[in-house]
Amino acid sequence: MMRLSQFLMPKGFVVGLLLGAVVGGMAIVLVPWSPVLPSNSRAATDTGGDHEGHEEDEHVPGLVELPKEQWRAAGLRIEPAVRGDLTLVRTVTGKVTTNEDRLAHVYSLVEGVVHEVYVRFGDRVEQGAELALIDSREIGQAKLDLVAARQGIRIAEVNEEWAVTIHQNVSDLINALEAEPPVQEVVGRFEGRPMGEYREQLISSYAKMVQARTEFDRDLELNRLNVLSDKQYLQTKAAYESALSTFKALMEQIAFTSEQHLLQARQALEQAQVAEGSARSALMILGYDEGQVASMDPLGEGEDVAHYTIDAPFAGTITQKDVVIDERVGPQIKLFDLADLSTVWVQADIYEKDLSLLAGLLGRTTRFRTEAYPDRIFEAEVFYAGDLVDPETRTVRLVAEADNSDQLLKPGQFATVELPAGIAEDVLHVPSMALQEDRDETYVFVHLGDEDFERRDVVVGRRIPGQAVEVVEGLSPGEPVVVSGAFALKSAMLGEALGEAGHAH
Repeated sequence: MMRLSQFLMPKGFVVGLLLGAVVGGMAIVLVPWSPVLPSNSRAATDTGGDHEGHEEDEHVPGLVELPKEQWRAAGLRIEPAVRGDLTLVRTVTGKVTTNEDRLAHVYSLVEGVVHEVYVRFGDRVEQGAELALIDSREIGQAKLDLVAARQGIRIAEVNEEWAVTIHQNVSDLINALEAEPPVQEVVGRFEGRPMGEYREQLISSYAKMVQARTEFDRDLELNRLNVLSDKQYLQTKAAYESALSTFKALMEQIAFTSEQHLLQARQALEQAQVAEGSARSALMILGYDEGQVASMDPLGEGEDVAHYTIDAPFAGTITQKDVVIDERVGPQIKLFDLADLSTVWVQADIYEKDLSLLAGLLGRTTRFRTEAYPDRIFEAEVFYAGDLVDPETRTVRLVAEADNSDQLLKPGQFATVELPAGIAEDVLHVPSMALQEDRDETYVFVHLGDEDFERRDVVVGRRIPGQAVEVVEGLSPGEPVVVSGAFALKSAMLGEALGEAGHAH
């Protein structure tokens, strides 16, 4: 049974506690002690005539009663003390930083003058959102180069198509002439098929050859009949052979020439295509995508042809803005910092003596807290557990990624990071919130049943901050312990102690 002096507190302190409870919205009613006595306790009896037979119950210090209708308002929760393995942790100091994989330093890829700025510091933007507009001579020239390249392709395509037609018609004519049809038949068959000057050259040469052959055939028969002298026959023969040789040479030359013209036209088209591709690539290097270049109409843009938009590479928050209207900018001048804060990094420097704690931690989840939310535990996945020791600090860097979809974590915050430090096997433990401390004393509240609770002094061992604490003495496995809302019990206990002190005086 605890001594009354253990619970005597300055009256102002107790009143402050009660006022704090009321202000905090917790309606705590102090109930007079209904003694819950152990079997070896007894009620006080009348000790003399001065009391005239009046009996008064004896209070047992450490016992407190709290009506059940107040439990919910007090947030009272009861859990049994548990015996089992306890994962030990060691805490190290760390900090919350921006996820560097989702951080962009935004620059302009071209020289120019800022025409408009569309965002402010702290703005949240979506991917592709326009951040600023720049007037750039470089952009205007690149777009006009695209216009010239497109025109070059159109001209080259027309020339190539014409060369194909000429070459095909010439090839067909040559093939037809090799069969030596009548001249008029050839002329009629290829009427209206474009061949340029090749038509006149081939048909004229072919007609001369046919005429020479006709004269040769005639003189050959006359010479055989001895009507024509050998000299005249030989002259006619020589003229025919000359015309035939000239015609065949012309066919070969024209076939070669038309094919050369076709190859040159195709080469010119390829060169035009390369020039157009280079113009498109130049614009894509400057930040335009293929679809934007394909739909681009520089001549239709008018004075906007030199406008260049700075777009957000991903959704995020503008964490730095270093640009104003009419400022001259270029590839060496940073305009914005854009950070995706939906995830953050947690970094901690681990001293050499604790390097063993990093073993097997890669890819696992670690827990951490921040000063802003001391009662909340955050989790982060470790993706870097240090490969090098910093020669100056003699530490190894630990980096983990944490979800921050609710935007509670702010880069720059300090954090307390937990590292696994082994297993305490088969120990009795309770949640950390169950533990109450009063000067040098440590205790918990045990539920005795109904509305009755008992203050139980305990000796604690190893602690896991914010999670659990080992109980070395004072509790048995399975005993129901108050793990939340103990403030109401503590206030009631202090109120009883104050009331007893008043009766004593």
